[in-house]
Amino acid sequence: MSQVGHGLGRPSQTTESGVHPPVSKRFWAGIGVSVTLLAMFFLTVDVGRMLDALADADYRYVVPAAGMHLLAVLFRTMRWQWLLRHIRPIPVRRLYSVVVIGYMANNVLPMRLGELVRSYYVGEREGVSKMSALVTIFVERLLDALTLLLFISAMALFIPLMGLAEALSGAHGALWVILGGSLALVFVGSFGIVVSMALSPERAKALALRASRFLSDRFRGRIDGVVDHLLSGLVPLSSFRTVLGLLLVSLPIWLVEAGLFFVIGLAFDLHGQFYSSLWEMAVVMVLVTSIANLGSAIPAAPGGIGLFELVARETMVLLPLAAVDRDMAAAYVVVVHAVLLIPMIGLGQIFLLAQQASLGALWRAGQSAEPAEGRE
Repeated sequence: MSQVGHGLGRPSQTTESGVHPPVSKRFWAGIGVSVTLLAMFFLTVDVGRMLDALADADYRYVVPAAGMHLLAVLFRTMRWQWLLRHIRPIPVRRLYSVVVIGYMANNVLPMRLGELVRSYYVGEREGVSKMSALVTIFVERLLDALTLLLFISAMALFIPLMGLAEALSGAHGALWVILGGSLALVFVGSFGIVVSMALSPERAKALALRASRFLSDRFRGRIDGVVDHLLSGLVPLSSFRTVLGLLLVSLPIWLVEAGLFFVIGLAFDLHGQFYSSLWEMAVVMVLVTSIANLGSAIPAAPGGIGLFELVARETMVLLPLAAVDRDMAAAYVVVVHAVLLIPMIGLGQIFLLAQQASLGALWRAGQSAEPAEGRE
C-alpha cells in the first residue's frame, strides 16, 4: 500500500499526454461560470441593502451551524464506510479526513473534480481500487438526490410547489414542473440502472464486453478489468436491506444540513421578520436546502459558487409560505454558503498538512495514475 505523503508534496512534470492544460481549461471554465452567475446574483439585488442585512446578522449562530456541517460530514463518512466495507473495512476516524479532503477539493476545483481526488486519496491511503471507490462516490450522489427528492415530496404536503414553479417562470410554470419531473426521472432511473447492474453483474459485464467490440484493441484489452472494478463498487446495492439502510443513513445527513440553514436563518431573525412560526420556517428551510442542493449539483463552478446563491435565493423569495425580501435572502444565502465552504477548506488543509501532502500533488498524482487503474 502506498504512503499518502510519499512524493505527493513534490510538483510533477507535465507529460506528453497534456495533463496540465485540460485541468487548466476546466479550472478557468469553472471560474468563468462562477463569475457569470455571481454577476447575475449581484446585479439583481440592492447591494447596499444586502450589506446592511449582513451587518445586522448575529454571527454567534455561525459556530453551531459550522458544527452541524461537520456532523453531517460524519454521517456521510459512516455511509461511505458502509459502501466500502465489502472492499476493505476502514475505521470512520481514518475515513473522515478523506471525506473532508474530497469536499475541500470540490470547493476549490471545478467540475466536481474533488470526487476524483477523494477516490485517489482513499486508494493510496487504504489500498482499495480507486475506480471502485469512485463508483461508490457516484452511488452516494444518487442516494443524496433520492433523499432530497423525498424531502421535496414530503414538503409538498405543506407548501404548494406549483406556486413556486409559476413564480419562477410566469405563465410557463408547467415547463418547470416538466423539467423538475425529468430531473427526478434521471436520478431515479440512474439508481434503478445501477441496482440492476448490482443484482445481475454477469449480465452487466457481458453487455459491456459486447459493446467493447466497437473499441480499439488497446481499450478492449483493458475493458474486462475496468468492468470488474466498476461492478465491485456496486456490490452493496445487491442487497435490499443494505439499500434501505443506506437510504435511512442519508436522512440524518440532509436533516442536519437543513438544520444549518435553519440556524443561519435565526442569525438573520427570519423567524421574527417573515415567518409566523418556527415550524413554518423549518418546513421552508428543508425545502430550500433540497432545491438549492439539487439545483446547484451541476458540475461546473467550484463549490457551486454562483449557482447555489441564485437557486437558494430565488427559492426563498418565491416560496408561497415565505415573504423574504430578495436583498435579505441574498445576504442569508451568502452566509449559508460561506459556512458550507470555508470550514471544509480549512479543515481539509489541516488534514493535508498532517499527511505532508498537497491538493495539487494529489490531483496530479491521481491523473497520472488513472490510466493504470484498469490493469490492477
